[in-house]
Parts: sequence; structure tokens; C-alpha cells
Amino acid sequence: MRFLLALALPLALLAQGAPTPKEANRPPLRTASKKKLRKVRAAKRLASAPPVVAMASAAAPAGVTEAVQEPAPAKAQEKKWEVNPEPTGTESAFGGHIDLGARWITRAGDLNTYRSLVNLSQGTRLTSGQLRLEPQDSRWLDSGLLTMTAWGGDPYNTARLDMVKRGVYRLNSTYSNIAMFNALPSFANIGQPGSPLLFNQRTMDTRIRNYDNELTLFPGARVMPYLGFSRNSSYGTGITPLVLPPNEYPLRNVIDWSLYEVRGGIRVELDRFHATVEQGGRRFSDDQRVYSTETLSGNRSTPYLGQILALASGNQLYRIRGEGEHTKALVTASPWQWLDLSGSFVRSRPKTYSELNQLERGRIADPNNPLLLLTGSTDYYFGNATMPHVSGSAAAEARLNSRIRLRESWETDRFHTTGINTLRSLQFFTPTASSTVTFTGGERLEVSRHRQQIEAIWDVSKQLTIRGGHRYEWGRSLMKASTYSQGSPADRLEMERQGGVFGFVLRPVKRVSLTGDMEFIDGIKTYYRTGLYDHTRLRFQTRFELPKSLYFNVNYSRLTNENPNPDAKYWYEADAITGSLQWLPGGGKNAAIIAEYQRSKIRSDIDFLYPLGLFPAASNYRDYAHTGTMMIDLRLPLARRYSGRISAGGSFTTTSGVRPTDYYQPQGRLALPVTPKMEFFSEYRYFGLSQTIHVFEGFRTHMYMGGVRLLM
Repeated sequence: MRFLLALALPLALLAQGAPTPKEANRPPLRTASKKKLRKVRAAKRLASAPPVVAMASAAAPAGVTEAVQEPAPAKAQEKKWEVNPEPTGTESAFGGHIDLGARWITRAGDLNTYRSLVNLSQGTRLTSGQLRLEPQDSRWLDSGLLTMTAWGGDPYNTARLDMVKRGVYRLNSTYSNIAMFNALPSFANIGQPGSPLLFNQRTMDTRIRNYDNELTLFPGARVMPYLGFSRNSSYGTGITPLVLPPNEYPLRNVIDWSLYEVRGGIRVELDRFHATVEQGGRRFSDDQRVYSTETLSGNRSTPYLGQILALASGNQLYRIRGEGEHTKALVTASPWQWLDLSGSFVRSRPKTYSELNQLERGRIADPNNPLLLLTGSTDYYFGNATMPHVSGSAAAEARLNSRIRLRESWETDRFHTTGINTLRSLQFFTPTASSTVTFTGGERLEVSRHRQQIEAIWDVSKQLTIRGGHRYEWGRSLMKASTYSQGSPADRLEMERQGGVFGFVLRPVKRVSLTGDMEFIDGIKTYYRTGLYDHTRLRFQTRFELPKSLYFNVNYSRLTNENPNPDAKYWYEADAITGSLQWLPGGGKNAAIIAEYQRSKIRSDIDFLYPLGLFPAASNYRDYAHTGTMMIDLRLPLARRYSGRISAGGSFTTTSGVRPTDYYQPQGRLALPVTPKMEFFSEYRYFGLSQTIHVFEGFRTHMYMGGVRLLM
């Protein structure tokens, strides 16, 4: 019923009769006498020109044939609707549009899953808006543009402001507000479907706000200073477990963090040389409070040492502060026509300071002696860390002749982290008996990664370009050894792999092109069991540009990775083939069709040690997906100079394998003009999710929207 009401609203208004564009009352063309022509022209110019100019205009030569418009009656001077009114100085300075609408929702199924994936609510919204200001003869502004989307309660709304004064300044400001909600019932839960214990133990309901501003002086000049400021923040609530082995207690938490960054630099733009130098700094704060309001038995339902563990009260408060500064330099140069050079350098040195206060009361196990039960404990932790980080890259491309180019690139990334910490724990064996334990420690992590690649590019002909080269990657890592290690207190890891890279661009005919990229890499050493080792990467793209604005693309990608070491036995495979079609006759003015389909597959196999008993087990993951999207947009001719738009289509995703899932999202939109400055729109969407295994996570939602677009 609400859907019919949303559609009927613009139709009812349109039924009142869309105004038929009429020309202003003008007399027919006739030959004017010289005397009368001079009087009419003089009257027009006297209305808008200074007296001196008007007098000079009155003496203009006559005897020409043109349209003469005599003064109209008073009633004819009333303002009329015009489809394309002539722009005036005031109208050209301000323009844009504002879309206002109201959304209605009917929903069935799991609310938490709907909010985790869609999270759109009903109510009045400013769905979009764009305001443009271009004042004439302004000392401070040539052009200003404000763009807004989804204001009024949607989970993701944005705003962007662009201001320009040619040759003086350019200001770009962006804002985004993101509602992050995640509470999927099947993640980190301990219950069964239908059980009151079925809830996510790691949930979040937060808001993330991002501001980014950059002011550039003298845009378009050879030297352009700039200054930037960014602020990111997040606040909200959620659930997180308090881990007290051998039990975990899901508690409420409050999240509050923020990041500030100030940066400034200079851009130099010369004919054969471009450079950017930037210096900046940032401050970071992260506060989280975890607390309980009632006695909890935790996730363990069986006795421990003959007793049931319970948390009577628990509080955890941690406070992190960080700061750091960075230096960045980017350079590109062409000293000769046959040589291009580029390079980058980034250096940073962040620091963090951490504090943790934790208080538990109840019947809990001693973390240092699992055979001892405590009535409570109080922990205080302090630590700090620094992480100097340096990265750089360099590249050169030389044109040996008109058909052969040689390209060399190199990059490096180095950082190390040094941290110290102190933990003081007060443990209560009885309400009156306690002991104090103090721990101190420190860790150091060193990581370096390097990459070098050389390749040649040969333009065999106008229809074929091929390239081939060699890539070599290597790195080192030093970290603290595992607690179970019997050897050195530090572990030294190495990464090394190399192989060939190839590619081509084939244009057999004018409207057809085929692009391919291939990598065949042989792994020698790797940091992690799941890291890239012996892997192959393939990417192919075919583009057909058919007559009458018809485009057809086919893309194929494949990645295989294998670690044959006996302690890993890891195999990963992912491939996808995508076909897309675009038909835009006349640039899409009257009709447009966009369609896309993708078939993808993911396979992963690896051996691991099962935590309870440490016996070997296999982890096998499979996922096969079909994804499609199609949209049709048509122009509705309603009158000679009035037209509406109708669009329909949607998307779907269906998967099979470890977690079979079906997701459908059809939609339709109708826009109908009422006046040259106003049009109404109606929109319908459907969201449907169903899962074979986790049936309780399914939902179905019908969404209707009706609104108006106001043109400025």
C-alpha cells in the first residue's frame, strides 16, 4: 500500500496538468520605419546603459529589418514558466538541485543481520544535493560547489566543498559520517539456533567521522604551496570478551578514538620537472572502557577444579596516546626526450604510550598458576613503543628507439619497533590475603622488504605491443621467539622469491583490444605459511567497441599460490571471469542499458594443529559465486520539452560451498517533471538474504521512497 502511495503522489500532481511551454507574446516580424526604429532602440539602451552610451546609441544607422517588440499590457508582464529561460547575470551565478524524499520500510527476519549489511531506516531524507555559485566580478571567489548525499539519518552521508579563485587559491574539503554496526549472530557465539545465548560476542555500534581539508595557493603556477588538515574520530558502544583463562566473559564496552593530522608542503611544476615536498605530524588517542553490570558465568559451562567460575564484577580501562611526524618527497623528471625518471621517499617516526587498569572480582583462575583460584585481582600495565619507518622507490624508463623501451624500478621498505612494558598485579586469595607480582619486559621487531624489476617493452606494430621482464623480491625479519621455542630468544625469518613478468596489448581491428598480464613467481623463502610462495597471477581483458555506442568487455583473473613445505601443505586458488555490456545510444540521452555478470571461485587447503590436543587437522574452504547486475534507463517523452525518466534493474549474488548464501536486490525508479524547476520521483528497492546453514540470519525488506527534486 505504501509503495502505491509513493508512486501515486507524483502521478496525482502531474494529473493537474503539466504546463505546456509557451513563447512570450511577440508580434510578428515587420519592417520598421527609420524614425520608430531609432526610438525603440534608444529606449532599450537607456534602460541599461549610462547616459553617454545611450546618447551615442541613439544615433546609430537605421533602415534595417528586425523584430520590434512593443510594450505589452500590464497582465502580460506577469512571470511565465519557461522550459529554457534566458540566463541572466543573477541566475548564472547560482544553480544546482536539492532532492528531498521520505522512505518507508517493511521488514521481516533478523534485524541484526539487516543492520550489519544494509542499515537503511525510514524517515525524511535529503537524498542528494548540489549547489553551485559562480559570482561575477568577485574578488574572493570564481566558483564554489557544494555536494551532499544521504543526509537525515542514513548510515553513510557525505559532503564536499570545492572553492576556486583562479590563480589565487583552491580549497577542497570533504566530510563523511559512517555508522558502523556489526552483530552477525553466527560470529563468535556460543549458543545454538533458538537459544537465548545466541548472540555475537564481538559487536560494535559506532559512528566514524572523517574531515579532510586542503588549501592550495596559486593553483596553476609553477610553485604552489599547500596546507592540509584532517580529523578522524569514532565513538560508540559494543560487546567484547574479557579473557581470564580458562574462561571468557562478554562485557559491554565504550569506544572513543580520534586522529588529527596537519601537513604542509610545496608543489613545483616545471616543463620537465615536477616535485612535491611535504612535512606533517599527527596525534592519536584511543580510549576504551569494558565493564560488567551483573554476575556472569562466562562461556565455560563445566566446573573447573570442582568449582563453577564466575565474574561478579569486572572493569577494564585502557588509554593509548600516540604522536608522530612524517616527511615525504615525490619527484618526476624528463631530462631528455628519451628518458623519464621518478622517485619517492617517505620517513616517519610514530610513538605510542599505553596504560591499562583492570579490576576483577569473583571466582577466577590465577593466570600465572592455573591450579590456584582467586577471589579477585587488580592489574596495572604501562608500556611505550617507537617505530621508525623509511620507504622509498625509484623508476626509470628509457626509449632506446621509436619501438623499444626499457623500464627499471626499485623499492624498499624498512621499519623496526622497540617497546618496553611493566605489569604490576595485585592478586587476592581471600578477601584479606593478597600478593603482588611485577613483570617487566621488552620486544623488538625488525622488518625489511625490497623489490627490483626490469622489463622491456616492444611496439611490434600498431596492432601489437609486448613486454617481458624479471622481478626479484627479498626481505628479512627479526622478532621475539615463541614461548614454546627451545632455541634462541629471537627468531630470524627471511623472504625471497623471483620470477618472470609478461604482458601484451593486441589491437587486431580498430574497435577491438586485448590486454594481458602474467606473473610466474618461484618462492624460495616466506615469512608466513599463507604468504605468497610459488604463485601464478593471470589477468586478461578484452574490449569490443561495437557501432551505435555499444561496448562489451570480458575480464578474466586467476591467482594460484602453493607452499609445498611439509609443515604447511598450503594451496590457494582464486579465479573470476566477468562480462559486461554497455549500450548508450546518443550518449544515453534517451536510453541506456548496463549489464554485468561474474563467475568466481575460491579454494583454500592447509594443515594446522588442533588447539585441544595439538594433533594435525586439515582446513578446507570452498566458495563458488555467481554475481550479476543489470540496469535499464529510459526517457519518457511527456511533452515537446518535458520528459521523465524510468529505470529498473537490480543485482544478485548466489554462493555455494562452505557457506551457501543467496542475496537479491532489485530496484526501480520513476522521475516525472511537474514544472521546469521541480520534478517528483518514486523509488522501490528490495533486499533479500537467505542462507542454507545459518537460516536464522535471513531477512527480507521492502523499501519505498517518494520525493521531490528542486532545481535552482
